[in-house]
Amino acid sequence: MSSKLKVLLTILVILVLSVSGCTIAYQIENNIIIKKATPIGIEYFKSEYDVTVEFTDSQVFDGYVYPKVNLYGYVNNDINEKVSISINYNTYEVENVGGPKWLFQLE
Repeated sequence: MSSKLKVLLTILVILVLSVSGCTIAYQIENNIIIKKATPIGIEYFKSEYDVTVEFTDSQVFDGYVYPKVNLYGYVNNDINEKVSISINYNTYEVENVGGPKWLFQLE
């Protein structure tokens, strides 16, 4: 094997390992954000609307776009009653809530 080919393969291996390492670190960071935000979202729905929710999906935005995590789920074991909540992951404050109309009606 020529020395040029060895150098090229070495650079390629280093590049692939670097990219995969960054991807793993990104996923770990996102999982930490989701694990911190989930109990905040559950407690928010419980304290503000007196409902139990379960989150089944999430979306973490990059900090340079907007430091926000969206959690998606449903109310009281009814998958047809969908809810969502946006939480700023720098402050862990609730910024936006979505759900069925009956949830937001004043009594």
